[in-house]
Amino acid sequence: MGAMGSIQRHVLVVGAAHEDMARIAPMLRRAEFNVHTAAPSPVVFDLVLGTSFELILVAYPLRELILDDLIETLRREGSWCQKAALVLLAEPDHLDDALAMTDLGVNRAVSLEWSEARLHRAIGDLLEVAPRISLRVLVHLKVEIMEQSKRALYQTVNVSPTGMLLRGEDDLDPGTRFSFFFGIPDGRRLVEGTGEVVRKTNPMREGISGIGVRFVRIAGEGGEQLESFVLRNAT
Repeated sequence: MGAMGSIQRHVLVVGAAHEDMARIAPMLRRAEFNVHTAAPSPVVFDLVLGTSFELILVAYPLRELILDDLIETLRREGSWCQKAALVLLAEPDHLDDALAMTDLGVNRAVSLEWSEARLHRAIGDLLEVAPRISLRVLVHLKVEIMEQSKRALYQTVNVSPTGMLLRGEDDLDPGTRFSFFFGIPDGRRLVEGTGEVVRKTNPMREGISGIGVRFVRIAGEGGEQLESFVLRNAT
């Protein structure tokens, strides 16, 4: 757990089987979360309305509760979890259905058959909650698909040391990797590296069409330069 006096971070896990919790809990505790579990019942609605959870993990499919009702309760005005990150822990055969829920208020969907390392890569930015800043610069992407190169131009919405939210119309699916480069206002060189799409935005809910990405690799001193810039300008 974190040092004495540190801010307590809380995660709620709903409906996960014992063997799944055995894999998930160590990852959450390493990120210094207090882990709370709940069986899928109406009590969960009271929990999310009155308790401030930073992250909520929900087994999918959730047979005992209607997921749409849970999402509506989470995002309701006055809910203490209105801004919480919501992740679906999908049974392998239901991953595609879970991914479709990212248009309806879910932040991320992952498969329970993935390794712990892959799970951490998929939701690591949600666990770390890295400082981020609003930033408007152009990002150049190069995607290699089936031995063909595709170039795209996006605009940053916000940037953190671990990833960025990009505005743009090109249709890149979660899991797509690409090379990128962009400049920051006080940078002496371009920030270049490799990124991976982790989600598509929900234009109706977020007001933008684009993608959320994580940094896989940043070349040279670009990562240190970016982190320094973000930390200096984060509020």
